[in-house]
Amino acid sequence: MKRLVIMLAAIVSATMFLSSCACTVIDNSEVGVEFKKFGMTDQGKLDAVPATGYTFFNPITTSVFTYPVYAQIADFEPFLVKTKDGAEFKMDPELVYWVEREKALDIFTKFRKTLPQIQDTYILTCVKDAYRIVGNKYNSDELMASRSKFEDEVESMLVKSLTAEGFRVDKFTMDIVPPESLQQAIDAKNQAIQAALKAENEVKAAEAQAKINVAKAKGEGDAMKIKADAEAY
Repeated sequence: MKRLVIMLAAIVSATMFLSSCACTVIDNSEVGVEFKKFGMTDQGKLDAVPATGYTFFNPITTSVFTYPVYAQIADFEPFLVKTKDGAEFKMDPELVYWVEREKALDIFTKFRKTLPQIQDTYILTCVKDAYRIVGNKYNSDELMASRSKFEDEVESMLVKSLTAEGFRVDKFTMDIVPPESLQQAIDAKNQAIQAALKAENEVKAAEAQAKINVAKAKGEGDAMKIKADAEAY
């Protein structure tokens, strides 16, 4: 009888536990974080642990958060960046990045946001800061003349910022559009260079043709002299 009571109590307890539990499945394409909604550790930090596979939890006191651990493509809206001499360039960046699996718990503990929310706030801020800080080191002419160097410096600063927080940058591309006035000046300069090259080539062609004419005339004169000498002989 006592054993039966114990079994019934165990069944009732298990039933109550299961009825109050929720379950989620965390597959290999994501990493989970299970945390106490109202609990903190002895160090005053969020009481959270990594979660994988089938995860049972009490939805009243506990919640499970997930981050994807595959490539994320962030195509940011274009924005303006000022150079050292006050010119405004339009930057249009695109970022491909990953969440480092082993850093997901730290990311959640610090931000407590979804990945799209982090992307639209922290990551976008890192992108703009990298452009702004590097852009302030260049004047407009230097930036146009050293675009590759500028892009490398921006990417290097961005990678450093994101890596420190648990993100891995896979690819970073950018499209740089100069101010309209500067673009017009560049176009005019290029046209002038092309015109100068064309004129130079025409002069060289004329000089070459003149040399050809001289050589041809000299050849004809020499031929006539030879013929005259032969007839006189």
